[in-house]
Amino acid sequence: MDVKTVCLGMLTEGEASAYDLKKTLESSFGHCFAAGYGSIYPALDTLADSGCVDCEEIPHQGKPDSKV
Repeated sequence: MDVKTVCLGMLTEGEASAYDLKKTLESSFGHCFAAGYGSIYPALDTLADSGCVDCEEIPHQGKPDSKV
């Protein structure tokens, strides 16, 4: 299974940022499937470019905006 499929599956549960997805991966089945930000962000970009997911930027004061 690839990172795009795993991310898409997790997003069926609700919206999440890459940070949220990584934490869920680590806590649920990280012992058998490891994925870092270096693979999660490109997977999410590919999913967004193909129209499978939508992305919304959430502004934060004093720290970078997050994409959900």
